[in-house]
Amino acid sequence: MMVPLTQLEVAGLRPRLDDALTALQELRLAEVVTIVDPGETPPDLADLIDRTDAMMPLAGRSATGTVLSDTALRTTLDHLEPQVAKLLAGDEELRGEAEALPRSIDALDALQPLVPELGRLNDRQLANLGLASMALVLDDPDLRIVPELTRQLAELLGRGHLMVTSTATPGGPVGCLLVLRRADLPDVNALLGTERIVEVGVPAAYAGKSLRATVEAMRERLAKLPGERNRVQTELAATVIPVAGSLHATIAVLRARAERAVAAAQADLSSRTFILRLWVPTKQTEQVERALADRLGQAVAVERLDTSESVEDQPVLLRNRPGWQPFQRLVGLLSWPARGDLDPTGLTALVLPIFFGVMVGDVVYGGLLLAGAWWLRSHWPKNSTVGQVGRVMALGGAWTILFGFLYGEALGSLGHSIGMPALWFYRGGPTALQPLLLFALAIGLVHVVLGLLLGVWTAARGNHRRQVASKAGTLLVLAGLFGLAGAAAAGFPAGVLTPAVAALVVGVVVACVSQGALGLLLGPLDLLGALGNVLSYLRLAAVGLASTYLAEVANQLGARGPLLLGLLVATLFHALNLALAAFSPTIQALRLHYVEFFGQFYEGGGRLFAPLGAAGATGSEPDSATGLPSHVRTTPEPVPARSPV
Repeated sequence: MMVPLTQLEVAGLRPRLDDALTALQELRLAEVVTIVDPGETPPDLADLIDRTDAMMPLAGRSATGTVLSDTALRTTLDHLEPQVAKLLAGDEELRGEAEALPRSIDALDALQPLVPELGRLNDRQLANLGLASMALVLDDPDLRIVPELTRQLAELLGRGHLMVTSTATPGGPVGCLLVLRRADLPDVNALLGTERIVEVGVPAAYAGKSLRATVEAMRERLAKLPGERNRVQTELAATVIPVAGSLHATIAVLRARAERAVAAAQADLSSRTFILRLWVPTKQTEQVERALADRLGQAVAVERLDTSESVEDQPVLLRNRPGWQPFQRLVGLLSWPARGDLDPTGLTALVLPIFFGVMVGDVVYGGLLLAGAWWLRSHWPKNSTVGQVGRVMALGGAWTILFGFLYGEALGSLGHSIGMPALWFYRGGPTALQPLLLFALAIGLVHVVLGLLLGVWTAARGNHRRQVASKAGTLLVLAGLFGLAGAAAAGFPAGVLTPAVAALVVGVVVACVSQGALGLLLGPLDLLGALGNVLSYLRLAAVGLASTYLAEVANQLGARGPLLLGLLVATLFHALNLALAAFSPTIQALRLHYVEFFGQFYEGGGRLFAPLGAAGATGSEPDSATGLPSHVRTTPEPVPARSPV
């Protein structure tokens, strides 16, 4: 449900503005309304926050420390940043080396079969022959550098050299072995250092070594890299951890100051006074007034403003049962309700699991979903995204089990084949299609009619007469079509025919008239759209039948082979079916709820209440007891002591 909000106007002496904002931060009950300027964080404060935030990933979780003054914080950061930057650069260099060396080793290893004799020679043996070898790794995916290097070596050395190349993987580094007269080694080194060949990517630490020595050196280096990275990480922790507690405490204070600075810019200020406007939950207005009076005494005056008329940019505060919190998030995925809308969270929590159960409808699948939901909820906090998924899965699994008993399905046709009775009808049977389709259409009719009734109610409450007439006309048309269909196919009494035709004619006229001058065109289109919305619910039957038949295929394949192989094949197909059942029915149920149902009454476009002192509250789930975002604390934040480093 939507919690009513009241707008307060707070007037006080300008020197006490920060005290007023501090009191509001401690309460976490008031959202500041922009009167003058949206405001922004002062540059000096923003710089301190950015610099401190950059250290927070390195600080980890630490015990509370002493809050640093701005001067002490700058001194600490000036001391930390060069050390941290040097260590991070070193760690990044080591990480890059650890990624590059295996590719280089693979490229050079690919040369070994091409020149096995040369590959086994070391530097001393080559020197005895008056030769030298150079192992190069060229970063040349387009093979443009190798031909250029080959040409320049031919010009410099003529036929007095040997160059062998190989690529371990297409597009990867190119391994090169260059064998030449030892006397030509300085000239080749000079060539490799020229601007035209600098891009060959020769690892400097291995330049000039033989193939064997290069590969051995690279492997030794690769083995040492994890230890060097651990050493750098240890130095990094030893650098930051001693001040981590102070950084954690200080960044919280800095963010609170920044929030107050932005809120102060939103106030209407004169040379001596300030005026703040606040959105406050109606039931907590007295608490806010009392807290301001206790903190500021006679230096503040609070007045409640009339918000009976629509107020621009009014936030919404939602309060729902704890079990409905995941479905409130699903509503927010589409759009938060605006003022005047209904909060559809409860209807979403009721309908979506039923739709899911209608489509999946299998006792074993439902049990597995319940087991998965229990595992998720036991391993993640209940307010986390994964924990909320567990709640939705649990409700869907429960309804899946219920409809599984109604359909007589357990692992698809297996339950039916072993004699499990269908309390209603078995979906895989030859006569199941008609009742399943009629059931899906009945669900669609009820769901769409409920949406239209809610649309009539919200439109009437907002005094939108054309919308009331349009939706009422659509309701009459659906009632008339239902009566005609019942008289034609379901054996309704003959006396139903005349009222059904009358309802159909009156509904068409009302729907057309409500659209004004273009009613003859738009009216029928709206009515066809409403009929199409009802027919869209046939997807409940289609998705359900697809799940049933895939489970039957799994059972038939499992029964045709050897026992172990059959069990393996059936398990794989049932696992695939269960995975599809976890996603496709959810998406289809959301689609029906968002488009066919919400489209009848829900406007959306609102934003959640974001109280001062709870930065990032937008999108947060409300607490069931207070109606406030769950992370919003109502206990005062202690004023921390300040001390230099």
